Amino acid sequence: MINIKFVICDINREKEITEMVKGWLDFLKQNNIRFTWPEKPIEEEYDIEKHSAFKAKIEERWLKEEQEFVSRLLTFFHKPEDTQFIVEISNYGPLGFYNPANNTVTINLNTHLDPLSTIKHELIHLMVEPYIRKYKIQHSDKEKIVNTLLDSLK
Repeated sequence: MINIKFVICDINREKEITEMVKGWLDFLKQNNIRFTWPEKPIEEEYDIEKHSAFKAKIEERWLKEEQEFVSRLLTFFHKPEDTQFIVEISNYGPLGFYNPANNTVTINLNTHLDPLSTIKHELIHLMVEPYIRKYKIQHSDKEKIVNTLLDSLK
C-alpha cells in the first residue's frame, strides 16, 4: 500500500509557509534550526521546474527504498495500515516540519540533509506529537525521542 502522497506547494502555500515562519523566527533562532527565506517576492522566485524535479527524485527514491518504513512506523504506533500522509515540497521554512492536524510533512527542497531521512524524522514527529503535548516534553527532549525512534525503525 502506498501511504504517502507527494505534492508541490503552489505560490499561495509558499506564502502561507513564509507567514508561519515569521511567527516561528525566535524559536528557530533559539534552537539553531536552519531555514530558508525568500530573497525576492515569492512570485519571482517560484520555480515549478525546480519543485517538480525535486519531487520526482524523492518520490522515486521513496518508492524504491523506503515504503516498508511506513509499515514499521504504523505498526509501532498501533495505527491503521491505511493511514495516509502528505509530503509537501516547499522552497521555504525549516528543512522539515509537520502538521498533525492533517498528517502533513513539509520538506524544504533546499535541504542539505538526505530528504528521505528528513521525511522519516518528520513522520515520527507526527506519531509522537500527542504524547509530546500530553506530557509537555521540551523541544530538545522531543528531538532526542524522535531520533531514537528513527534509529530503531530504520
